[in-house]
Amino acid sequence: MKYKNLGPIILVVVLSFYLGGCENPFNSSANKKTQIKASKENNIQNVNKLNKVEISQKNEELLQSKINDYLVGNGLSGSVFMARDNKVLFNGSVGYANVEKKLLNQPSTTYPIGSITKIFVATSIMKLQEEHKLNIQDPVSKYISNFPNGNKIKLYNLLTHTSGLQRPHWKNGDSTPLSLIQDIEKMPLKFQPGEKWDYEDINYMVLGYILEKVSKTSLHQFIKENIIDKAQLKETGFITHEHPVPYTSVGYLSKNNTVQRTEYLNTDLLYACGDIYSTASDLAKFDKALMSGKLVSKNSLIQMLTSSPRSSYGLGLYIKGDEALSNGVLGGWLTTHSYFKDNTQIVVLLNNNNNSIHIDKISLAIYQIVKESQNQEIPKQ
Repeated sequence: MKYKNLGPIILVVVLSFYLGGCENPFNSSANKKTQIKASKENNIQNVNKLNKVEISQKNEELLQSKINDYLVGNGLSGSVFMARDNKVLFNGSVGYANVEKKLLNQPSTTYPIGSITKIFVATSIMKLQEEHKLNIQDPVSKYISNFPNGNKIKLYNLLTHTSGLQRPHWKNGDSTPLSLIQDIEKMPLKFQPGEKWDYEDINYMVLGYILEKVSKTSLHQFIKENIIDKAQLKETGFITHEHPVPYTSVGYLSKNNTVQRTEYLNTDLLYACGDIYSTASDLAKFDKALMSGKLVSKNSLIQMLTSSPRSSYGLGLYIKGDEALSNGVLGGWLTTHSYFKDNTQIVVLLNNNNNSIHIDKISLAIYQIVKESQNQEIPKQ
């Protein structure tokens, strides 16, 4: 190769050197300034991110402290779970699960949930309707022949407590769903079906009996397969004759400045209306599964969240403004769970039943604490 042909090649190499990844010695100062500036901006962004994380953590800690102070300050004993948009904001407990043994309540402590059981039953009924095995507008007589006024009372009336059925005078003792129904059949109606709202456990006892006839399985088994297993409720179960005390909290009833321990619950009279126990976090999982369409269809959920013309009660729960909730009052326990339209979930399970405690107001007070905390920001230190 002749040297005169090397000129173009050298030119290409030099241009490649300057235009490629190598530093241009004539622009090194400018590049360093640019790099330093970019580095400073990145550092500022990282610091801002860290500050935001620190502020968020401090806000969460402050919120948890405020909720805990509220619970302790009001002399409550139990467990509370709260989440918003699937983010857990509080999962804590106060007081004793067993005062005599000095065992503290824990997030894993289980409580009888009382009448919150009704929403499990209502969900099961809607599931059967989706499977075309019943219709909530059907008369009771379609499923229980010769039931007094059964051609007038619809399943919908049972679900919404507008049936007019009257509670018999029951005594403690072994019973069966069939014998409970036979006792209910002996009582005259208080009013014509659909005429008024009257909250009575017996409505859901009748629904439980019908569910067993239609599904050809026990109520507990149906709920387990279609709700507990689907929602993955690991700490939820049933109060039965075989296991009358499967829960881990002791109930205490406060009355006239005295505290009485609840020794047992009448499992017969809890059938289909109060025989489930759970944890606060498990109930929140149930609410999430129900509201997300995992347990019933959107159409069924709309029906459940539509109150009857006679009250604010829908199918198994109350609808009050932006809040859907149900409560339980059982021996030495008070329970409530709420689901708000802004995707806030609150579950309160207490094992001190005090006549001065309004369980639904506790849930609203906690909700207000969260709303107030949202508008506050801890200043940087």
